[in-house]
Amino acid sequence: MRKLNTIVLFTFFFIIQSCDTKTKQGKQTTKNIPEDQESNTKSSFTNKLKIPMPTHEIVDEFYEAIFANDNTKVREMLETKFPANYEPNNKISPLGAVIGTSDNLYLARLLVEGGANINGKENPPVVCCSEYGRLEILKYLVERNADIKNNEAFNKAGFHQFYECGKFLLLNGANQEKGDIRGKLWFFEQAVTKSDYDVLHALLLTEDELNNNNCDGETALIIAIKQNNIQMVSYLI
Repeated sequence: MRKLNTIVLFTFFFIIQSCDTKTKQGKQTTKNIPEDQESNTKSSFTNKLKIPMPTHEIVDEFYEAIFANDNTKVREMLETKFPANYEPNNKISPLGAVIGTSDNLYLARLLVEGGANINGKENPPVVCCSEYGRLEILKYLVERNADIKNNEAFNKAGFHQFYECGKFLLLNGANQEKGDIRGKLWFFEQAVTKSDYDVLHALLLTEDELNNNNCDGETALIIAIKQNNIQMVSYLI
């Protein structure tokens, strides 16, 4: 009887030891998962996440972060609870809010790369850039193939007297006719004053536009004569 008890105890002890060894091996295997593989798993999980439609409170919080130029908070919200392609019904788009606040190219990139619409029919982002003089964001949007041929971006830049924005748009083939034509007329006058022949060659002007009188009653030719700019006078004649 004692021999039988001894055998049973020995067998029971052996089973426990085997289970313990397998458990430790299992834990060791988990710890030894390569970091890059673990990272890929996390990345794959993140990519599958779909951010739901934000509540009014979250929307307000996000816009406040934009107006405060809080890059960190905007990025965190885009990664967790605010969709970059969100399009509100009763306010400007997040990208429009960024443009209206400052020339913050970092935030603009975050939104565009996240899926924000760069060719909205109502108040397109390039038109917003022209209105506020956001040259860096404007360049980025054009680089991303934003439409400048079917909106008033160029004339808007001239109307608000942002010469560099207008020049960039003009030299990249922007539409010269849409919008308030006073923008183009101001731009023409500035190009004459600056002797900017690249711009003058690119402008498409009618005879009436060439002979337009500004608020002081001066034409482009009179401006060139007053500057004693013989080369410009010859060009205009």
